[in-house]
Amino acid sequence: MLLGSTLSLTFPPHSLSYLIFLIMTIFILGLSLLNNQSNLLTTKFSFWYGYFFYLGSVIAFIGYWFSYYFRLQLNCSYFMSYALTAVICLYTSLYIGVICYIYAKLKTKSNFFNLVIFFPSLWVLTELIRGQFFPRSWYALGYTQVDNPVFHGYFPLLGVYFVSWLVVAISGWFAYCCNELLNILNNRESFKPFRVLSRYIAVIILSIVGFIAISMLLAQINYTKKYGKPITITLLQPSIFSSKNYNINTLHELENISEQLIKQSNTDLIVLPETVFGTYYKNLTEGYLDAINEYIEQHNQTLIFSTPLRGNNNVHQTGIVISNQLESPIYIKHHLVPFGEYNPIKGTFLELFISSFSNQISSNVAGNKHQEPTTILGQRFAFNICYENTVNDYVASNAKSATILLNQSDLSWYGDTNMKDAFLQFSQGRALENQRYFLQDGNTGDTAIIN
Repeated sequence: MLLGSTLSLTFPPHSLSYLIFLIMTIFILGLSLLNNQSNLLTTKFSFWYGYFFYLGSVIAFIGYWFSYYFRLQLNCSYFMSYALTAVICLYTSLYIGVICYIYAKLKTKSNFFNLVIFFPSLWVLTELIRGQFFPRSWYALGYTQVDNPVFHGYFPLLGVYFVSWLVVAISGWFAYCCNELLNILNNRESFKPFRVLSRYIAVIILSIVGFIAISMLLAQINYTKKYGKPITITLLQPSIFSSKNYNINTLHELENISEQLIKQSNTDLIVLPETVFGTYYKNLTEGYLDAINEYIEQHNQTLIFSTPLRGNNNVHQTGIVISNQLESPIYIKHHLVPFGEYNPIKGTFLELFISSFSNQISSNVAGNKHQEPTTILGQRFAFNICYENTVNDYVASNAKSATILLNQSDLSWYGDTNMKDAFLQFSQGRALENQRYFLQDGNTGDTAIIN
């Protein structure tokens, strides 16, 4: 558990990308040594070895910000918020426990294959399976390398999951080399163990240098080219915490600071974040948007912002609109946040356990899965909102016919926890995978233009 908890140091805000190789090498080496024992209980021990390692990781990853989210958004008590978080941690850890069990049952006689190919493939299989549910690709190990130029060339080839595989495979290779070095030192039949050892170390060093050289060459390949004329963009961040204790004074404060920021911007396109005003745009102060649009038109600019939408039959959605075309959303959020925008256990027996606050969970309706990019100022924008930037295939499918990717998020859900920083790392991963500018605009947290 202690070793697993150190995995959080490889993610934001610390982002110690190289530390992950040491942590995973120690973990895989321990799994290898455990399975070298001729004990009938080895398979069972392997499950718990993996389970508690990842339990330490998950607690460090989400223990604080998930419980914070439950208290902020659903007004849960401390006890209930930590109970729900504990359930998520205990569940998520099962993935790594199960693959360690499978490894112990199905490992081959080839230690190289087991550590360098088989186990890394099992690990990434769990990331892929988790990626089909919630919380999507969060904390895939490949994200730890978005700032490491050695791995930049692999992201556009097969995505963050392939980089995850490389991270675990390299760690498995280090564990294999450690095993071989120990075997050489313990081989009493060899008359010159240190000469053999020095040659083996030389091969290891040459292999590392060769991998880095090939990787740096891959990173030089450009998969996209410039399109259209350059445009100037301002991403505005009001930095007002609007997810709790929202009232009329909060609305006026958001309106005032947003207007000030807009009038300070002299760019072609101005972007405000997800649900920036904290309410449906028709609830804004009368005449506010008319005055803003008049200013925008006078300065030949374009303003877009994200807002709650109300459709026919009182359908609730979250969408993105151009300020002078409010009745025609240019994007409607497709992937909704469980327990925030919809109740995933509504209508099941599990709803009884959260009945005290289930009525506080929104009942939003998702937009279409495929939504064509919107052309603005000659550039084709593909949008995603909030944690949709973690859904790799969804972002990639919309990026095919787009030139710029834009994410608008309400990061106040996560307060000042590490998740706001992790969101930037997710967006960096999408920029690397799709080889396009990725713009991230949050009302709090991190706002950035990523090349």
